[in-house]
Amino acid sequence: MNDEPIIVVCPKCGAKNRVPRSRWTDRLKCGRCKEALDLQGLYPGKTVEVTDITFHREAVEFKGPVVVDFTAPW
Repeated sequence: MNDEPIIVVCPKCGAKNRVPRSRWTDRLKCGRCKEALDLQGLYPGKTVEVTDITFHREAVEFKGPVVVDFTAPW
């Protein structure tokens, strides 16, 4: 099994947490603020809306595959 870690950003404090793939289904807490990291909620396998501010973190720095669909309101 590939146990390469995935970097998970805490939604509360923004800290980057290194999570081995083998622990993806465990109950995890942020190393900085101790907030629960609900990985299924953070990375639901469906569309995640990003902004100009969060694009680099969510798309460029993500260690897995990313599909990007750009849309505009006009």
